[in-house]
Amino acid sequence: MAYTIVKSNGTVLTTIADGTVNTTSTTLGLPGRNYAGYGNIVDTNFVHIIENFASTTPPAYPLQGQLWYNTNTGTLNVCPADGTSNALQWLTLTSTASGGTTTFGNVSVTGNLQANNITALNAFTGDTITVRLATVTANATIANAAITTGNIGTLNSAVIRAGSANTTPGSIVGTFTINGGLSGNALIVTNGNVYASGVRTDNYYYANGNPFNPTGTYTNGNVFDYMTGSNAISQFTGNIAPTKVTTTAIAGGGNISGIWTLASGARLNATYADLAERFHADAEYAPGTVVEMGGTNEITAVQYELSEDVFGVVSDTAAYLMNAGAGNDNTHPPVAVGGRVAVKVTGKVKKGQRLVSAGNGIARAAKPGEATAFNTIGRSLVNKTDDGVGTVEAFVSIK
Repeated sequence: MAYTIVKSNGTVLTTIADGTVNTTSTTLGLPGRNYAGYGNIVDTNFVHIIENFASTTPPAYPLQGQLWYNTNTGTLNVCPADGTSNALQWLTLTSTASGGTTTFGNVSVTGNLQANNITALNAFTGDTITVRLATVTANATIANAAITTGNIGTLNSAVIRAGSANTTPGSIVGTFTINGGLSGNALIVTNGNVYASGVRTDNYYYANGNPFNPTGTYTNGNVFDYMTGSNAISQFTGNIAPTKVTTTAIAGGGNISGIWTLASGARLNATYADLAERFHADAEYAPGTVVEMGGTNEITAVQYELSEDVFGVVSDTAAYLMNAGAGNDNTHPPVAVGGRVAVKVTGKVKKGQRLVSAGNGIARAAKPGEATAFNTIGRSLVNKTDDGVGTVEAFVSIK
């Protein structure tokens, strides 16, 4: 009666006929019923198992989970899958030599791991790592670091924050010497203010790097008022409150409060040439879009040809913007109602031609007899020679 050999996982490995020995299904010889050399086969199998198939090469016909002692490397290995003959694919478990190297594929430790030394050749990942001393000889990348007490010998090219945001208060305690910096500037503050209960410096400099010596007594009343009085300017109080400003340029932007009147002969010059006002749109519209009153809010893209509801053109070059605080360019785009502005048009346009709506937020050149006082958007200031959709600079005047 033939023997049927079943593996641990329940699958049939082989069937051995009576009086034969199977030497190709596993590394061991498997004798069948009434095989004459039964005892020799069994004894040999025991020896191979005891020595874990000690050899310079993996045993033939291995099964998953089989052990093999590599006599070249002195390591114990595990077969990862049935029939694996490549020694490099076997999993190395341990070395018999004292102080030797043990190699694992992946190791999961659910309890505690204790070792005299741990060397990570690639990445070391952990939720919480507690050490008494840590020495990093190359680079350390830390997303978030909570340091109760730390001594830093050298810190290069770093961003130091107190808490998770720039606005979280923090403290720097001790005496620090700052050398170098960008273009000779040792300390650069790009945003916010510098507040100190006392400032001591050996030298003062203008912004251009020239030395400045503020020593002396200020006896002039106007100078006192400028430096520390009620009309002191921004470097002392954060506000400019003079009765008159005479300058060729004021940079930086900001808010102007109070009532201001241009004196006789004075004027305000603008870089651009259209008058615009913010209106609530029902969608985001690109500059040059022709709009009309309507939609779910105040304005929408012009819908029809020769529309008499045209109301203006979306602008991003307003010389003067009214209702500026109503919203932003996405929700309340500036609409030019007069002046020079870029307009989306389709088709050819001659300089001087009147523009009327073509629908879908686009204008076109008016044909003879089409233009009226109510549907005219404005007049083109340039020629457009192609038939596609583009933009022309036009003088807009909405009725």
